[in-house]
Amino acid sequence: MRAQSLKGLFTMVSVGIVGVGQMGGAALGILLEQLPHAQFVAMDRSPEALRRAETFDPARVQGRIAEATAETIDLSGIDLVLNMSGPFFAGSDSLAQAALQAGTTYIDIGDDLEATETVLAMDADAKRAGIALITGAGWSPGVSNWCAARLLDEFPTSDGIQVVWATHERDPGGLAPLRHMLHMAVSPCPIWRDGEWVWSAGFVPETAADFTFPEPLGQIQAYDTAHPEPRTLARHFPQLRNASCKGSLRPGWANAAFSTLGRIGFGYTDVTVDVGGNEVEPAEFLWKMLWARHSASASAKSGEPLTALMVQALNGARVQGALALLDDAPMSRGTGLGAAVAALAALQSPPPPGAWGPEVFDWQFALAEFERIGRSLGGFGPGIRNLAAV
Repeated sequence: MRAQSLKGLFTMVSVGIVGVGQMGGAALGILLEQLPHAQFVAMDRSPEALRRAETFDPARVQGRIAEATAETIDLSGIDLVLNMSGPFFAGSDSLAQAALQAGTTYIDIGDDLEATETVLAMDADAKRAGIALITGAGWSPGVSNWCAARLLDEFPTSDGIQVVWATHERDPGGLAPLRHMLHMAVSPCPIWRDGEWVWSAGFVPETAADFTFPEPLGQIQAYDTAHPEPRTLARHFPQLRNASCKGSLRPGWANAAFSTLGRIGFGYTDVTVDVGGNEVEPAEFLWKMLWARHSASASAKSGEPLTALMVQALNGARVQGALALLDDAPMSRGTGLGAAVAALAALQSPPPPGAWGPEVFDWQFALAEFERIGRSLGGFGPGIRNLAAV
């Protein structure tokens, strides 16, 4: 089926999006354009977020107050649900369980190992129910996994995958991404090395390695990152003996800053602080402080937003091939687009029952749609670059 024919399909499809903040809102806007006859249910705890989502298309978007971790969330009548709520390390399997009960295809953008393990542990239940549960379908993981699948097709003798992401955000963004970043700073990283799982400290200088991206990013240092790509890629591609993920914040000094903030207490969720008689999570205080400082600053915000991804196929230590993708926007755009493409892929060709990472989708369809829609959004430069040809 040609990608261009998607708009004429799914006239009776109902899509649910749980969490319609920056990333969920981005996915909703894209899917409204790509599925002009589908109906959407936007679910969020925030009435303001729901009102904003309904303005996208009042005739096709119905807002519903809901909590992603609630045991009673109702997905009846919804064909596919996107879980965009985050932070995923603090969530539960409630929404995935609700999808099983309702017979709804489930896709999330989970980028914390805890959430990945929770969904993968439901594999047998999903197969019995005849339902597909897909975890980690955003930017990284998500687009990263599709790039890995492409490289493994192109270089079949590869036995390793190295994922590297980088981002420069001009404002503090949402609380969920901040909590995710701080969580990575205190969580050990799973690395698939020589066919065995080893653990590395997250986001510390001892794990630094240099990588050269296309301009305008150029050479950066990136650090071991507690992302789920190694877990799902090693599970899906048995030929892999090595798989790891590194990440980097821009400007470079932000890496040390976030690592330190995480370790001195802001990355932990098992303690709250009394502020004026209110129990406040440390990350929430930090987020509000960062936003207040950002809003009060009279100076121009430094730097332009940038999101970058590189995936290398390895044979031992030798790089056999590499792909890179850059966008002049915050990571929320790439993550929202990745989730939207995963939804289109699931509707175009339903994945088999079970619990999977995003690599279960046809990478040719997924990457082609990502580039096509990305260009229509005015981003992602020349598309996916083959670094061997640069």
